[in-house]
Amino acid sequence: MQRYLARDGAVLSYGDAGGAGSPALLFVHGWQGDRSIWDAIVARLREKFRCIAVDLRGFGASSSARGPYTLEQHSEDLRGLVEFLRLGRAVVIGHSMGGKIAVRFAVDAESLVEALVLVAPVPLGPAGFSEKGVAYLRATAGNAPAARAWLTKTIMAPPSAEVLDRLCTVASRASSAAVEQSLDSWVETDLSDEAKRLTEPALVIGFQHDAPERVRDKAAALLPNARFEEVQDCAHYAVLEQPLPVAQLIEAFVSRLEGTQQRREV
Repeated sequence: MQRYLARDGAVLSYGDAGGAGSPALLFVHGWQGDRSIWDAIVARLREKFRCIAVDLRGFGASSSARGPYTLEQHSEDLRGLVEFLRLGRAVVIGHSMGGKIAVRFAVDAESLVEALVLVAPVPLGPAGFSEKGVAYLRATAGNAPAARAWLTKTIMAPPSAEVLDRLCTVASRASSAAVEQSLDSWVETDLSDEAKRLTEPALVIGFQHDAPERVRDKAAALLPNARFEEVQDCAHYAVLEQPLPVAQLIEAFVSRLEGTQQRREV
């Protein structure tokens, strides 16, 4: 684990693995997650790419950092990390809420983004949840039984005890304020118009048992240069349950980017 100082003085954590090649891959976890959800995927890709996985402000080893815990603040923190590490243009890879943060970052700092990979992203527009639905998710903040009940719905049935326990442990590390404020931010924020103006190549990955049509229509369809792929026999946390096909899709996508860049240089 390594640390860097955000522009407001907050101390935030990240992991840096693999080589020094370009473009680097910047991994952004989702709501109530941390950088460890990417471990199996990073293990596959680090042989070929430099992989940086962050603990967002308020989550994981960054859980003690003060707020605000909004998409805008998370985007600003990513900018600070990319500039601190002198990554140049990175491929930003986000899961769930992290997908929307990746798009926010591309809007805010397009010159630092080579491409986007959105893995089971939340809608880029408003989530469209009912008040009851938002209240259900909000009630998981700092409430271990409620969080476990919710997380059970994000993995395949019957749930793997190992995966579920791991997700619950990760969720328990998040600050309640970060859980609540980041929920409000990704549920309410509308990035639809901004997303339509992004020209970077994008890969959007949906999972068979995680409303892939919503991912296709509410994320991939809004990005002008996006390709949608669906992985079978998995749910929202396929990054833990079925990391290999996810890693293979990312690897192929980034390798094509490298090939295109080399042809342009020639």
